[in-house]
Amino acid sequence: MNAFFLRRNRMKTFYKLFAIRIIATAAMIGLIGYLNGCASSPATYSAPEWAPATADAASVPYYYFPDYGMYYDAAAGQYYYLNNGAWLSSATVPYSGVDLNNSYVVMLNRNTRQPWLNHEYYERNYPAHAHEQYEQIVRNNNAIPGVAPQNRIVTRAYNENNDHVIFEERSHANQPGTRVATHEIPMQTIAPNMPPQARQYKYGGANRGR
Repeated sequence: MNAFFLRRNRMKTFYKLFAIRIIATAAMIGLIGYLNGCASSPATYSAPEWAPATADAASVPYYYFPDYGMYYDAAAGQYYYLNNGAWLSSATVPYSGVDLNNSYVVMLNRNTRQPWLNHEYYERNYPAHAHEQYEQIVRNNNAIPGVAPQNRIVTRAYNENNDHVIFEERSHANQPGTRVATHEIPMQTIAPNMPPQARQYKYGGANRGR
């Protein structure tokens, strides 16, 4: 009789341990799946109304305006600018006469944090007005075929996340300046035609890290 109860107790213990192991394994699998889901889903932000019309705009945390030495923090909705050696923030554009819908902007790497603290890098790799060379290169090499004669191509942005330069095709017909299309051209298409001295910097096609 004692042997029977002993076997029964052993079986109960076995099944309890087996059930606990299954539950623990299921919980671990669920946790791993959750963590992987969090790691693979990039954060999203409210893309500013002046942002280029690209799919990446909602995943870009910071923008840099080379012509003004100014940054935009999409999460905080703040512009950062240099004033007497100190970085200040503002909810509105800190400079007068700036048309952000027509300003060239760099869509910074989505892993970047507080880029203004590394301003020397961005200032060196994205000089003011250096992007103006892109439009002529694209036209000379017919990199955007099929542009209507009444339209023009405007260099709009550079996206560090996919290494593409973004151009807007704008109409000069009924409503001058109206965007009719957005074109993304790989930097590797533009870089070979950049001046040799530019190729060591990001705006010239170099793959420079921080």
